[in-house]
Amino acid sequence: MKMNSSKMFFLGFMITGVMLCLCSNNWLFIWCGLELSLISFLPLIHSTQIISSESSMKYFLVQSVSSGMLILGLMMMLTLKLNYNLIIASSILIKMGVAPFHSWLLGVVEGLSMIPMMLMFTVSKIAPLMMLTFITLSLALIICLTMVTGAMLGLNQSSTRKIITYSSIFNMGLILMSIKNNFIWFYYLVIYSILVSMLVFLIFKMNMFYVNQMITMENLMSYKMGLWFILLSMGGMPPFVGFSIKLIVIEFSVIHQMTINLIIMILFSLLVMFFYLRLSYLSIMFFSMSNKWMTLNLSKMPMMFMMFNTLTLPIYLTTKIFY
Repeated sequence: MKMNSSKMFFLGFMITGVMLCLCSNNWLFIWCGLELSLISFLPLIHSTQIISSESSMKYFLVQSVSSGMLILGLMMMLTLKLNYNLIIASSILIKMGVAPFHSWLLGVVEGLSMIPMMLMFTVSKIAPLMMLTFITLSLALIICLTMVTGAMLGLNQSSTRKIITYSSIFNMGLILMSIKNNFIWFYYLVIYSILVSMLVFLIFKMNMFYVNQMITMENLMSYKMGLWFILLSMGGMPPFVGFSIKLIVIEFSVIHQMTINLIIMILFSLLVMFFYLRLSYLSIMFFSMSNKWMTLNLSKMPMMFMMFNTLTLPIYLTTKIFY
């Protein structure tokens, strides 16, 4: 996606819509911010690919249905005084794309270019998560279903786009576990957003959209090393920065006695780490025709990614004092 003036205009309005949601104390203004963010994101999806039209139409229809459910829940809140929490929570979960409302996300991701894909996994999650903090409904079943779905269905995928999507679904379950603590879920979202943005950047830079392509690409060994570090960090392997966000959620779950969710999180994190390691195994350790000492010729961008993943773990030691 070329960032011309029109794209920058719509990107600015999308961020404005998210900020409107965050700064509003009125449900109606929050809904207006969501609609502004939605209508600004649609032109960003459009590209020269034919499938991008299908992706934008799917995204528009799903988001329109969820917005209609949200305004219905708000009307019930103001007039009928019925149990509106379920309808509002369902509409927010549809917007986020968590299980069992995740099917639309897979169809949309296939037609996205790099920057819209980053925005979908990062910026577009902020407003719905903020809205969920106002909902008193228990999300324990949704959390378990989201983590199981993201881990199990990501195992048999050959498309790296879908692997990243199922990884995002799994991590949304972890964020929902800590949704009652604003600092923890926002800290998790920020670190995960940085990691998934670096992963999407490398996937597009290496032009590797399927798993078997990682074996044949031999001229980008430094990018493969950066990809390996990012995947280990997203899986929660110490001493990378991704370990800190997983550890915070585990501590939060222990303190609040969320035993079942914690057990499911630990068990299915192993499955997620398995398909992360499968990518790095195929790209680096399975078959390589380049000389191993050529891995020392690192490019600037992968080197920055590796330094971020290895040197920022002390951030966790300083953030523990805030919660």
